[in-house]
Amino acid sequence: MNLEEANMRLKKKIDEDQLEGLTSLYLLLDLDKDDFCKIVDTVGAEKLLNKRNHYDRLERAERDLAAKERYLKAKARLAELEAEKEELNTIVGNYKPF
Repeated sequence: MNLEEANMRLKKKIDEDQLEGLTSLYLLLDLDKDDFCKIVDTVGAEKLLNKRNHYDRLERAERDLAAKERYLKAKARLAELEAEKEELNTIVGNYKPF
């Protein structure tokens, strides 16, 4: 969400720095823009910004977890492919024409 969109939805306007600080929370919550702005209006931008480091850490943890899950899935798939390759090599190696 850009600054103009946020300020159209918010009762109390925010600046670019505040929007940047709220972005990690916005991404973590994965809410509709209107719903997120309702939370900001209710709780207050400053109160939420005071927790910025916490939200940034959660966002990094989420990215790291997603990357690890992709890694483990890829590693398992590579093992499957390696087993299939060995099986195919065995079939090709054992072929004897009549």
